[in-house]
Amino acid sequence: MLYDQGNPLVELRSENVSIAIGNTPVLRLEINGVSFLGKAEWFNMFAVDGTVHGSVKMRAAYYMVESYIKEHGSIKKIVVEPTSGNTGIAMAALSKIYGFRFVPVISSKATQEVKDILKKLGITPLVVDEYMCPVSSGTYTDQAIEYVKRMMKNRDFAEKHIWLNQFDNDANPRAHQETTSREIMSLPGVDTVVTGIGTGGSFAGLRRGLNRSGIRLVGVQPRKGQSIQGLRNVSDSFFIPPIIVREVLNSRMIYEVDLRNAIWIIEKIFDKYGILPGLSSGATAYCAYEMAKSGKRPLAIFADTGQNYTYFYETLGISLKDFSFRKLYDPGFLPLL
Repeated sequence: MLYDQGNPLVELRSENVSIAIGNTPVLRLEINGVSFLGKAEWFNMFAVDGTVHGSVKMRAAYYMVESYIKEHGSIKKIVVEPTSGNTGIAMAALSKIYGFRFVPVISSKATQEVKDILKKLGITPLVVDEYMCPVSSGTYTDQAIEYVKRMMKNRDFAEKHIWLNQFDNDANPRAHQETTSREIMSLPGVDTVVTGIGTGGSFAGLRRGLNRSGIRLVGVQPRKGQSIQGLRNVSDSFFIPPIIVREVLNSRMIYEVDLRNAIWIIEKIFDKYGILPGLSSGATAYCAYEMAKSGKRPLAIFADTGQNYTYFYETLGISLKDFSFRKLYDPGFLPLL
């Protein structure tokens, strides 16, 4: 077993909140006779009052906060960040450690599960609806981004707020360059890494960090016209994050996944292992599955669990009666490498 639960790269603690970041475990999965690995990034996690939640976004959020403090000494203004869920949740947990005020800006289409987790952390999001900012592309997160961009042009608002801007902050990819890629390179036998494309941060950081390692990097986006939470098809987006423009668009290794295939492999993983990945994790898992069928030895980045999407999963007929997400944070329950 390669994972040492007692040795995260970063541990943070306040009176009520504890956070662990890095050194996330790797799962050995086999579906229909096809084997591939999955990196359980939900172990970038926080715990508060009996609730545990984690995602790949905690790495970038931590790096952005630390980078700002290193440059400015402290965070005195209110932090705002448009988010589809996980970055906002990660930043909310960090705000309880560092003591800054935080307002996540989310679309009215954000899941109730995301709102409930933010509430658990004592954070009230600013919900952007059609009246405040009409939808101008296929991703509702772009609606929240456009609203924050507009508000930051207002002098009075900008004097009281800062936008760390996960979409154009080099600390985002740097988190994966300096941590995630190093963890992956310590694994034996991996020749391909599959990660989702949302802000572009994980792809850009892994591309830098895995450069010259001989490991191939593949980015995953939804099929055009489809929506997979946490990912974007750049051809559908009114707003293309600058990180993507700088470091992703010139890559030929972009793989489109149909939502139905992502759901298919999520159900297969859940039925066999009792692990319920998030939607973007289903997309990367399916891509890894297809590559493993062609003889590759892939590792898929599993950005999160299905905690943010339980209602959607139940509409698909996935029964979550008596299911507890807490066991997904127990290494003893998981098929670890």
